Amino acid sequence: MTTGYLFDLDETLVTYEPEVPGIFRNACRKAGVEPTEAATEAIGPGYVETFVEFEESPYVGAARAAREAGLDVDPERFASMYVEAELEATHVPEGVGELLSSLENVGVVTNGYGPVQRRKLSAFGLDDRVDSVVCADDVEAFKPADEPFDAVTDAVGAEEYVMVGDNVDYDIRPAAERGYRTVFVGEESAADLADYRVARPSELPSVPLFHRHRPNVD
Repeated sequence: MTTGYLFDLDETLVTYEPEVPGIFRNACRKAGVEPTEAATEAIGPGYVETFVEFEESPYVGAARAAREAGLDVDPERFASMYVEAELEATHVPEGVGELLSSLENVGVVTNGYGPVQRRKLSAFGLDDRVDSVVCADDVEAFKPADEPFDAVTDAVGAEEYVMVGDNVDYDIRPAAERGYRTVFVGEESAADLADYRVARPSELPSVPLFHRHRPNVD
């Protein structure tokens, strides 16, 4: 039986050090401005409110919200600096790249912004190890909606699927409802719904599901 392996991206195939507050501070440092509490609180809602319209980069929306909260920046320029700071903070946990290389029929389905998510995959050579990438703006819908899952399974044809992600509501529950096997990454107690569970991405290579259907190598 052919198995398709579907992965979330953020906190599943890649992790961040520092996390969002530190990324914002680093972007402010690049821009030569002082990060304020008001601007820090504004970037998240600004990102989301812009992204759901699917008309422009949510990073520009976040930067615009930060400016409206008092941060003295040009939104387009600051958005570019924020993306660079996020890329600099991105890390691929040990063993994840090798795991992807060992699998066939691999897809990435993420609620992130496509141009930036694809840059992350390319920067670490993960783009050559996956067969399809579906981002929210590709289908103008976010997981747990059907559209992202339909698009990635159309691109990664298989008889059964395994979904790997760090969010129960966006990754695990909708995948389980579609009849997929699931692997949860994290320590959330509600993840009992998943078939397998690991505390961190570096533990993914130990999951038995990834060994059952590997092609034989002579």
